[in-house]
Amino acid sequence: MNLARLFSSKKTVFKLEEIGEILNINNKNYLRVLVNRMKKRGEIKMIYKGLYVLNEDYDEWELANKIKSPSYVSFQTVLFKNGVIYQDFSSVITAASNNSYIYKIDGKTYRYHKIKDEILTNPLGIVVEKQKTYASKERAITDMIYLYQRFNFDNLNQINKKLLLKLTEIYPPYVKNEVKKICSTK
Repeated sequence: MNLARLFSSKKTVFKLEEIGEILNINNKNYLRVLVNRMKKRGEIKMIYKGLYVLNEDYDEWELANKIKSPSYVSFQTVLFKNGVIYQDFSSVITAASNNSYIYKIDGKTYRYHKIKDEILTNPLGIVVEKQKTYASKERAITDMIYLYQRFNFDNLNQINKKLLLKLTEIYPPYVKNEVKKICSTK
């Protein structure tokens, strides 16, 4: 019954507190005992400190958001998935956060890049879908320019120029200058 309620939540990664909320358990000691029993029975797996998955088919972007909060998946991960860069970044999940850090979990690297809080918390160009938060390809482009200034993109044919220019409002002036160059050469 507990397992069915976790599956019906549509989440693939759980914090201990979320398991308590879904199962309506307020007693933290009882919750820990229950989760330990579920782990022993093989119903859930602790993938990282305080983070649990139901099976090996969990969403890596959802995990990236749960490892560090606030954060959103961006940079090379989003750009590769959208065909803006061609170098394969499938072994690394890159995300924006309030500090830089690298985690290695379950054979995958989760790399967080620090960006200023006023940029990180601005919702412009951020997609919230199901249980994950990630940058639009335009936001990922501005994040890359913010981080690396003169980054070379492989394919800018499918970008929304208006959104790209609008996004520069939340970044320092050098990002706007680079975006203007990109938009004028395309």
